[in-house]
Amino acid sequence: METVEISVQGMSCGGCEERLSNALNKTDGVSTALADHVGAKVRVLFDADRVNETQLRAQIAACGFDPVSSDKHE
Repeated sequence: METVEISVQGMSCGGCEERLSNALNKTDGVSTALADHVGAKVRVLFDADRVNETQLRAQIAACGFDPVSSDKHE
C-alpha cells in the first residue's frame, strides 16, 4: 500500500470534502481517502498494483476540483 497527499484547489466546504472522499473511496484500489478543505488536500491510501496517482488525479478532476501537487509517503 502507498499513501499520497495531493493538494486540491476548489474545495470550499465540508460538502466538498465528503463528495471528493466518497468518489475516491469508491475507486478500485483505494483503501482510504480523506479530503480536507481547510488544508486544501486529500490523503489517499491505495494499492499501487490496482490504481496509480494519475488515475487518482483524474478522479479528483472528474469531481470538479484541481489536483495541484503531491508528496508520496509509505
